[in-house]
Amino acid sequence: MVGTDSSLVLSAGYRLQWPNAAGTYSTFHFSADNYFRFLRGGLGLNFLHDNEGNGTITTTRFELNYAPHIELFKHKLAVQPAIGIAYFQKEINWEKLVFGDEIDARRGFVYDTQEVPGTTKKSNLDLSAGVFIYSSKYYGGIAIHHINQPDEGFAGPSKLPIKTTLHVGANLSFKKDIKNKFIFSPNLLYLHQQDFQELLAGINIKLKWIVIGVSYRNQDAFIINAGVQFRLFKLAYSYDNTVSSLKNVTRGCHEGHMIWFLKSHKKTGDFKTIRMI
Repeated sequence: MVGTDSSLVLSAGYRLQWPNAAGTYSTFHFSADNYFRFLRGGLGLNFLHDNEGNGTITTTRFELNYAPHIELFKHKLAVQPAIGIAYFQKEINWEKLVFGDEIDARRGFVYDTQEVPGTTKKSNLDLSAGVFIYSSKYYGGIAIHHINQPDEGFAGPSKLPIKTTLHVGANLSFKKDIKNKFIFSPNLLYLHQQDFQELLAGINIKLKWIVIGVSYRNQDAFIINAGVQFRLFKLAYSYDNTVSSLKNVTRGCHEGHMIWFLKSHKKTGDFKTIRMI
């Protein structure tokens, strides 16, 4: 999706997951993307830092994405195949892990194990590819991550399984609403990785500068979000309300993000763009 907006897009987000559970999981993300004429497509940079178990396992990831822009049917449809290459480093703090062969309900670990901690750091390259297709109202795409199945194991080989993501959606408005003061945006996302599957269905509504939405992740959580979106800036917050058997342990998760739409050079011709809400 890099380079599909009419501006240079800068995005920053923070996610705090399962704050009531032992070993909180938090994620910080920053990205920047823009369309470049000399590349005939969009170029994007992504940075992500995961902190799992209050520092037990941390992951830092840098990624570069390129998506050439192709327009069909007299600029009515845009197609963007894409490739991505990432470098990630995972680090584990073995001192925060406890090893044992048997566990007693009252005394904890009874026997000492002979297990020896493995390496403390693991780094590798990660390849991805996909395609994004959109018109003035509708969009959809497929992405395949971890194509090369990089090894992320600490104590032994552990290949990262290939992940496939499908998504479709729309930005709909009334014919008489020339300035798009009201936008109705349904969307659907499906994710598959090895034995794991996820289906996320949602609806976002934008009225002037106010954005609200609700989504449902199958058998897991209802997600509500609210924010404000102007021509050059967006600020939003979302909350995952867990509905599975984990609801009394996790208490959901909180996420906030900011997006800046910085003015960029005017694209030539009838270059088709799209902005998500």
